[in-house]
Amino acid sequence: MTIVCSSRLTPRQSDILKKVVESHIADGEPVGSQSMRQRYHLDLSSASIRNVMAELEEMGFLFRVHHSSGRAPTELGFRFYVDGLLEVSSLSQEEKDRILMACEEGRTDLDRAFIEVGRVLATLSSNACLVRPIGTGRTLLRGIRFIQLDNSRVGTTRIMAVLVAINGQVDSRVFVMPGLLSQQDLDRHGTTLSRLLDGATLREAREYLQRALERGEQVYHDLCGTLLESLSRDRHAGELLINGRMNFFLSFGGGPTAPLDLQRAREALAILEEKRHLIQLLDHCLETGGVRLFIGSESALGAGRCAIVASSFTGPTYTAQGAVGVLGPTRLDYAHVIPLVEFTAKVLSTLLADTSLSL
Repeated sequence: MTIVCSSRLTPRQSDILKKVVESHIADGEPVGSQSMRQRYHLDLSSASIRNVMAELEEMGFLFRVHHSSGRAPTELGFRFYVDGLLEVSSLSQEEKDRILMACEEGRTDLDRAFIEVGRVLATLSSNACLVRPIGTGRTLLRGIRFIQLDNSRVGTTRIMAVLVAINGQVDSRVFVMPGLLSQQDLDRHGTTLSRLLDGATLREAREYLQRALERGEQVYHDLCGTLLESLSRDRHAGELLINGRMNFFLSFGGGPTAPLDLQRAREALAILEEKRHLIQLLDHCLETGGVRLFIGSESALGAGRCAIVASSFTGPTYTAQGAVGVLGPTRLDYAHVIPLVEFTAKVLSTLLADTSLSL
């Protein structure tokens, strides 16, 4: 891949900046001229490399961590690298297969798929994974079935409500109702509701159940009321699934061999607790589409020392959608993380479209 140079940088400056960023991403340490010369077998003297690094520092792309240490990329340096110097790597077939297998859980349980995808992506990226599923209130229903379970208390009936969507997705809610209800009664009421709610969205189903409370026999009234209460708790509204917390905790603290920094460890914990802001960043991806990067102060997280790579995913008719992303330090391995997020979002979109997962 040919390096794209800005008019602000010469080819040599661009090449040195690229190598500094990649060395820092790999080690998490300041980069010195001698170590860079040896690492990349450069046909330049250490003094020449230092001079170029000093120029990049003056331009705001690098900064000196300590007076006698090497240099590290600034936020501007990372952004310039991502926008113009980055060479995105290719995913291995094993990585693709692991993501596909995780999404396969969604054939019968979409919630499980989101959890499994988050777990796999956190492992493959060695950072935290964020999954933000939303929009399930527009899922189209095909039918509802009530199943009698073993009673947990005398004089009550434990019931599972199974909701089947037109796209084949299955959701279930378990609740307890007073009184003894036979499976025959439950089948009758389930058939009635299925006929009335066929093709309705969850939002429309809630509206119908609200009206149903004003009429009908007591058992039907109680079933509708209990189901309405369950559906009103939209399982994905405002939800953020986070996997790989320990990955983020360790990576945010420095390089693989860096001693634990308690202050930064506390910052890492605080960032993971700031779910509202993380949700806002992911929701922004829904408005723009494609892979988005929030680097340093762009993320407004952890005093500008964090980065998020995220992408939206959606079904063909927007009946369900969301965003998936990887959260890490600014020295995130962008070359690897970007294709990971992009591929995962593509597979999740395909899953929601209820088509084959053979990509």
